[in-house]
Amino acid sequence: MLDDRIASQLRERYERRISEGSLPSEAQLGAWYATFRERFAPEVLQRLDGEALLNAMHLHGSRDSMVYWLEFKNDEEFPNIFGSIAGGSALKFGIYRSSETGQWMTGSPQRQRVLTLDEAVERARQHRDQLVRAAGLVAALPDQADNLDYIRLQADLEREAPDIHDTAWGHKYINLLFPQKLDDFHVIDFQRHHLIKLLQVPPVDPGRYRSAGRFVAIARSLGMHLSHLTMLLHERDGRPHRYWRIGTSDGTDPMNRWPPMLEGRYVAIGWHELGDLSELTYDITQASWSSRRAAQRTSRSGVSPEPTATSRPIRRTSRTATRSSGCMSASLASQPTRACRVACGCWANISRTW
Repeated sequence: MLDDRIASQLRERYERRISEGSLPSEAQLGAWYATFRERFAPEVLQRLDGEALLNAMHLHGSRDSMVYWLEFKNDEEFPNIFGSIAGGSALKFGIYRSSETGQWMTGSPQRQRVLTLDEAVERARQHRDQLVRAAGLVAALPDQADNLDYIRLQADLEREAPDIHDTAWGHKYINLLFPQKLDDFHVIDFQRHHLIKLLQVPPVDPGRYRSAGRFVAIARSLGMHLSHLTMLLHERDGRPHRYWRIGTSDGTDPMNRWPPMLEGRYVAIGWHELGDLSELTYDITQASWSSRRAAQRTSRSGVSPEPTATSRPIRRTSRTATRSSGCMSASLASQPTRACRVACGCWANISRTW
């Protein structure tokens, strides 16, 4: 399932981090998970009701609330190492109490509305009940659950926890209860990013729980705690980024332009109408580029186009460019840039992916 080279890299990184003492032990991880459960486990939430439940779950201004622990808590008692859900507004939790008015609010940032206390309590009950049902579904997963089990889990969660299943905070809550059954990549973009870096094809269908079986299986095959695997992947892969898909064929034979690109350390694109790019540098401006293109069009058609007047810099992915074999070839001085790390597909097309 996992490429041998990647498996070796991850094992070496894991052993080094363990020898350095820079990874928390499984015992320490277990203690932190237990601390969270003591405060916010499903059975704890089920014992609460009314305003006590509302405040325990959603009172942002309290360091004892569940939402504070999920997003901000970061100390010796409970460090913030279990995947971030930072960003956006407090409305991502579906409800919050305004620090200015003391009123409970819901809606979207553009269209907020005030909730009565009874309405806010009812919203907290709905969230609590859906979290309890979601936790029950994950608890029922077998220890050796496979990818199909997680696909079924996704469908079950969509049915049983309609307001929670597609939220980062709901995903983190369930992860903290079942850290060996669910990864701590709480945003789908991060899940896809790390799967791609592991040379795995991400799921086509949406769902925050659909990919978990992949990470669980990989951690199991490497003989490490799932949380250790996700920490290593964060360190190894960095944050999500986009790719450019570069064509490697001129249309006659598959990938027939890849060997010279690989040997010459350049990436070529078949946009012949761009003209000669050999004098491109990082400091070229839109004005000089427009003048150059105007001159080229004039030489071909004999008609002078209207000049443009702007001096916005053009961003380039390489310091120089050369014309090679009738194509535009961006030479790479040392390491390929991010935009040039993926080379595949049709010579005539270049497109953004992921």
